Amino acid sequence: MMKLFIHPKRHVALLVAILSWVIAVLALSVTFFSADSSQGLLRDFDNLFERCRLSIETNSEFDHEGLEETEVLARDEEWHRSYKQQAWIRAGSELYAVLTEWTSANGTTRHVCSVKFADASRVIDEVEQALLLRRFSIIQTKLIGKGTHDRDRKLSPIPPMVNAAFLLSTKNPNGCRVINFITFNPDGTYFGATTGEQTVHPCRPE
Repeated sequence: MMKLFIHPKRHVALLVAILSWVIAVLALSVTFFSADSSQGLLRDFDNLFERCRLSIETNSEFDHEGLEETEVLARDEEWHRSYKQQAWIRAGSELYAVLTEWTSANGTTRHVCSVKFADASRVIDEVEQALLLRRFSIIQTKLIGKGTHDRDRKLSPIPPMVNAAFLLSTKNPNGCRVINFITFNPDGTYFGATTGEQTVHPCRPE
């Protein structure tokens, strides 16, 4: 019976070719997976941030259609007795929205809605940080261009945190100034995008 003989050099070349092909296929798969994962993250961010923004800016009930109520992570809990919180998430999403209603000492009730990661241990990489900041900037530019919002020129940096913000041009129906801002730690251990009624400006009841 004839045996198949492959010269050692050709054998090595063949193995290298096969290995290169496997690496290329894996790299392509990872690229597609990462791109799809990033697009899913951005879609969920867009969806929840828009719900938060509209709820606070119009002083209306949070639109939770298609979402499930979930527990507020201990990281995001406010322990003061004047705080009331709810959280909503889309099944399978990494992000969730945390709604907070709180009353100041003078009786004024304010509202805040934040988009955060539902997994407290989630670390976002540099690519995700860049994508989320870019998406926030696109939203900001679009709204400022419509004339309904203004850039927050008084925003102060809080090193090492990265932040950006814009304001609703007029007060909301609750008589409050509203700010939209994004904050994240460059090491990826913290991320949050928030719409809230500002405490540095008085609301109508004050």
